[in-house]
This record gives sequence, C-alpha cells and structure tokens, in this order.
Amino acid sequence: MLVTGPTGAGKSQLAEKLGERLGIRVLHLDALFWKPGWVATPPEEWDALQRRELAEGSWVADAQFDDMLPDWLEAADTVVFVDASAVRCLWRVGRRRLNRQEGVGIPAGTEPGALHRSLLKFLRNQWRYRTRVRGELLAELERNGDGRRVFVLRRSGDERALLRSLDSPGQARGTF
Repeated sequence: MLVTGPTGAGKSQLAEKLGERLGIRVLHLDALFWKPGWVATPPEEWDALQRRELAEGSWVADAQFDDMLPDWLEAADTVVFVDASAVRCLWRVGRRRLNRQEGVGIPAGTEPGALHRSLLKFLRNQWRYRTRVRGELLAELERNGDGRRVFVLRRSGDERALLRSLDSPGQARGTF
C-alpha cells in the first residue's frame, strides 16, 4: 500500500494507522532518505535501498510522488492519495513546528532547519506540487489503475471512511 500527497498532508500519520490496522510494516521514505545533519543518501544508494525495501513483502509506504521510484506505484495494490489543500498543509506543518514535534522525515539527532529557510522551502515545494506534481500523479493513477484500489482523500472525514472501508473487501476505487 502506498500513501502519497504533498508535504504536511498527514501521510505519515495515516500510514502508521493503516500499518497498525493491517498488521504490516510502515516505511517512511523521508526517514530512509535523510541521514543525520540533513545529508541526502547518494542517488545510486537511494535507488538500491528503495528496491531492497520494495522486495521485502507487505508494506505501507509514505512518500511524495516525485521523491520515489516509479516502482512503488507499480508494486502497490492500493494507493491512497491525500489531496490536502495548501492551507491545510501549511497549518499542519506550522503546528508541528510550533509544538516542536519531531517530523518523521527529520533525521535522528538533527534539529529542524531554520524557520525562514523551512518556510521558503515549504512554499516552493507546495508551488511545484500544485503546478506540476499533482497533475502528473492524478494522470498516473488514472493510467495505471488496472486492478489497483485507488482512494483520493480530500475532506476531513475521508480518512475515517477509508479505515472503515478496510473491513469491506468489495470497496474498489473512489473519492470519499
């Protein structure tokens, strides 16, 4: 199962709930990618690490669509797209920073980046996501949906509906 969407959409928390509910491991690709001190994993090593994790059987992975190998989307039997608004994402990221909550993608022993740099990075990321990535993801989900369950979560109650649907194997595709 793959959970994807923009920064601050709630992907990591939802992936944790789904993993617990289904009894399978949860992979946060940000946590695998970043090393202490905000050191990125080199590209060849990153590709190999993702391929190794993909081969490990059942998983719930959370990642942004443009940060992962296409193999995750192809391997997922279920894709959950958290299509949260930019305002919701900003609120969630801001709340996490103000409460000094450690984010899943923050490497162990590493402080979050400077607020002014983090805000600029967030705004650039949201702009790129809204103008390019979101459309590509929706097109990819439409193109490659054969036999795969696809859920698009847009409203606050959609997550609860998704968790309830796990008890109903007949649930196929849809926007809640």
